[in-house]
Amino acid sequence: MSTPALSFIARRAAAGAAACIAALALGGCAGPREEADVPAALGLGGRVVTLPTPRQRLVHLALQEWALWGRARWDSAADTWDGPAGAGTPRREHMADAASRVLLYWQVLRGDTFVAEGAQYPDGSLVAWSAVFISYLMKSAGVPDAVFPASALHWHYIKAVHDGPSPAGFEALDAARTPPAVGDLICAPREGTAQRVTRFEQLAGDAGAGGWHCDLVVEVGPAALGAIGGNVRNTVAWSRVPLSADGLLLPSPQRPWLVVLRNHLP
Repeated sequence: MSTPALSFIARRAAAGAAACIAALALGGCAGPREEADVPAALGLGGRVVTLPTPRQRLVHLALQEWALWGRARWDSAADTWDGPAGAGTPRREHMADAASRVLLYWQVLRGDTFVAEGAQYPDGSLVAWSAVFISYLMKSAGVPDAVFPASALHWHYIKAVHDGPSPAGFEALDAARTPPAVGDLICAPREGTAQRVTRFEQLAGDAGAGGWHCDLVVEVGPAALGAIGGNVRNTVAWSRVPLSADGLLLPSPQRPWLVVLRNHLP
């Protein structure tokens, strides 16, 4: 390299050093940033990725699981199925890879002491896992049990939220008066429970104990919403739920919606 070029580089380096020294005297030279000044982001290959909020993580996880199971769609009012074009047959719980996924949901809920036999009946069929699926989403999204009491039974967390609503967590509201939003859970009694529990007010006592089903709302449109749930006819399915002109859930024989668990997480 020529002498003039080296001289130019030396002058630039000296100028930079002088500027840094002057800035240091004022407390402003660029250096390691204080932790409090670093945004909640990760640098990946020069890109900045903003970390999703807990509510966003719930929705992302539900969509991810739905994709893994084959993107089945169910119309909860018409009781009809519509799979995506070219996507193949959705996974069902009796398939080996799908059954392994269900066992993962159980293990995340129960911890390392869980054994596979705990998710099976003596004939080898799987124990109902729709509440386990919701609990898996909550735990995987980092929602603590103090905010959402994860359980293998929907009624347990519905009742806990109803009796102890949290402005920073979840609140049980009457589905007949509450338009659902993305990130909420929508819940309906099932089978014999649906015969005796027909009003939200009945949750105040023990009459609501029994079979329930809850889905996580992932999309809200003008006439219907989309909600993802587990163990919907032995798969993870996107349910189309019709809405009234006021945005309220329209109950059907398959899903007599009674409860909206309002999500107050950011």
